[in-house]
Amino acid sequence: MSRLIRTALVAAFLATAATPAGAQILNTLSGFDDMAGWQGQASAFVRVSGGNTNVQDYFINAAGQWQGDHQRLRAIVGYDLSRNEGRDTSEDLTAHLRHNYRIRRWVSTLAFGQYQRNPFQALRARVLVGGGLRFDLVSNEKRRFAIGISGMFESEKLTDATTSETMRLSTFLDFTRDLKQYLRFSIVGWFQPDISDFADTRASAIADLDIDLVGPLILVTGAVFKYDSRPPVGIEEIDWSLRTGLKLSF
Repeated sequence: MSRLIRTALVAAFLATAATPAGAQILNTLSGFDDMAGWQGQASAFVRVSGGNTNVQDYFINAAGQWQGDHQRLRAIVGYDLSRNEGRDTSEDLTAHLRHNYRIRRWVSTLAFGQYQRNPFQALRARVLVGGGLRFDLVSNEKRRFAIGISGMFESEKLTDATTSETMRLSTFLDFTRDLKQYLRFSIVGWFQPDISDFADTRASAIADLDIDLVGPLILVTGAVFKYDSRPPVGIEEIDWSLRTGLKLSF
């Protein structure tokens, strides 16, 4: 890639850092090469402003994967902190563990567990445990497209001591397209209705554009969207953000 093109892309995408960095969602579905052995990633997204406003947003993400001939184990941890005028305004911690067993080239089992805490959105703890199937419909050098479906048990405790337990249907799509040798677009999305009441629905999506910089260093810019049809009292149904940061793959 020419230096002029790379500089223009970096400047354009860094401009999105002026947007708040809330609405953390972990991309638990993709981001690693389909190859045997160990792989790792670390990402950081930061926004700092001063003058009339004094806001800092920090998001860090670490992920590791081991893959064998038929099995794949992936662990991901993300932490998101926002501060305004010296006071914390958002804090989100998410940890995810996922296992796949490849039955055929195009179909795998999936099993996962997840823990999340965000007291600023009235969430003291949310625990998810589920299992199902992943279908890799397209997988080649330039395109990857997969869908999946699973059952998911959800246990939730709010900061007001309210607790709930439910079973959800969890469906997802995972799409990646190499636009250039140095440029990739990806989108992952989830739709998770309550099995006993489809009006109680959660949905989320992440869309990212990755630009290879130097060696294993990658510039990432993207959008994050979350929807909860029945959020806790005082919490909005829709949460979204734009983000820009750096990712290191190893």
